[in-house]
Amino acid sequence: MTIDTLIKQLRHLYTIKEIRMGTLEYHQFHDALTNFIFENHLDETAEWRSISDKLIYKSTQYLVRQEADSILVNLEKLKRLLLKKQVNYDIIFQYIHPEILNVSKQKFIDGHNADAVESAFKEINTRVKQLHKTICPNQPEVDGTSGMYKVFSGNNPILQFEDILTESGKNVQDGYAHIFAGSIQAIRNPKAHANITITKENALRKLMIASDLMYKIDEALEYKRNHGSA
Repeated sequence: MTIDTLIKQLRHLYTIKEIRMGTLEYHQFHDALTNFIFENHLDETAEWRSISDKLIYKSTQYLVRQEADSILVNLEKLKRLLLKKQVNYDIIFQYIHPEILNVSKQKFIDGHNADAVESAFKEINTRVKQLHKTICPNQPEVDGTSGMYKVFSGNNPILQFEDILTESGKNVQDGYAHIFAGSIQAIRNPKAHANITITKENALRKLMIASDLMYKIDEALEYKRNHGSA
């Protein structure tokens, strides 16, 4: 949801003869607006306080043109405020792994933050599954948290990052096996099974985690090319 979409929804309300609490279009606008305000941490602004005072909260109320005008004016003010605060995400995106950008970038830009995160970690799971199938075609398919431990286990890894005969290498292997498995369990699985709303900042932090894991897979493949099955 973007603020431009909210402004468009509000302008559509002008075409309705009488806007009451039970109006479907008003319900959609109200829910989208309040979600947007809190997702973007705008609830302490003077603009939101003014907007909130004009919204319909009781079934006996209805929205008059003057109130709608005031809401529209304040939405335009919030739009200008957000534009001033807007982050140049292209600068950040250059550090995100291409495969994560491919599945998550547009969703993130469109404001579908939780979907962007879910897609990123699903892509990691898919890539690990495919690599396991390619390297171990005669073994049962792996998936999810257990699959991460199977592929990156410090004892007998299918993909390893460095020499696990050294203490340092063993620590890296064990550590990343836990990070891969923990990320699938703590980040992907909840997103896949619940309607969760997260902020852009929260989503971006998780996309960076996903990006690091994708780059670690690249490192493991490079190690395999250089050292064979070692």
